[in-house]
Amino acid sequence: MPIPAPVIAELTVVTHANWRVQQLCEHTAARQHFGMDLDGADDPCALFWCPGAWAAAATTRYPQLRLSSAGPRWLDTLPVAVTGREIVTRTAGAVAETATGVGSSVFAKLPESKHDCFAAAVRTPRELADACARLPVDEPVQLSTPVQFAYELRCWVRDGQVVASSPYFVDVDRQVWPQRQMRTCDREGRGWLQSVLDAGLDVPPAVVLDIGWCAAPATGPPGWKIVEANAAWSSDWYLADDMAAVCATVAASQRDVPDRWLWRPSPLLFTTCRAPLRR
Repeated sequence: MPIPAPVIAELTVVTHANWRVQQLCEHTAARQHFGMDLDGADDPCALFWCPGAWAAAATTRYPQLRLSSAGPRWLDTLPVAVTGREIVTRTAGAVAETATGVGSSVFAKLPESKHDCFAAAVRTPRELADACARLPVDEPVQLSTPVQFAYELRCWVRDGQVVASSPYFVDVDRQVWPQRQMRTCDREGRGWLQSVLDAGLDVPPAVVLDIGWCAAPATGPPGWKIVEANAAWSSDWYLADDMAAVCATVAASQRDVPDRWLWRPSPLLFTTCRAPLRR
């Protein structure tokens, strides 16, 4: 049985993209915030969909604003049976010092941040060392065995239930996505993830999990695997099949957040949030 979506008084959408607010207004009360200041972040009743840099500034100035996430090392704790690859998260300083001793290329990304200075990519040991040397020494860097996902699905999870989903295709323009969608794959992926959740996967009360079909995992047989976890309050909703459930998950990701799932901005995000903090 689907989880009922609670009524949301209003969602503040921190973005310059008018179309995002227009989309949300079809499903919930929403207002646009251009992110030039921290207006409204001190309101204990406010709910936000926002980028990480703005959230870093807002939670620094107003610590009573509690946002949730799985944490930068959540993937490290999962069995390879559900990831299909080895994953480890280390500090940029440690990686910069030791990467050249690694024998092969690895997929490297910032686990909970997005920044042009360190795009998610497969890097040689030398490329990895050079890129990490440009990051704050204590910035988390996630390293994993490179694998390919043939079909990827974003899933919104609330109270242990998959409540919405959307495929996404990083290799083509967004307007082409509906033509690439395979609803049979969507149902299969959701069913697989729900079975993993039912088996006891430890996740925040509200989170977004990306999964993908992997024909050639580094470890184990082909099948659906967990790609990554994302904060619900900043995740793109793509072609979500239930926007009311998406909005409810965004709201739940910042209500009564347990300490163990409290989002903490990374050192790199602190360097990008100084402008709003000055206002």
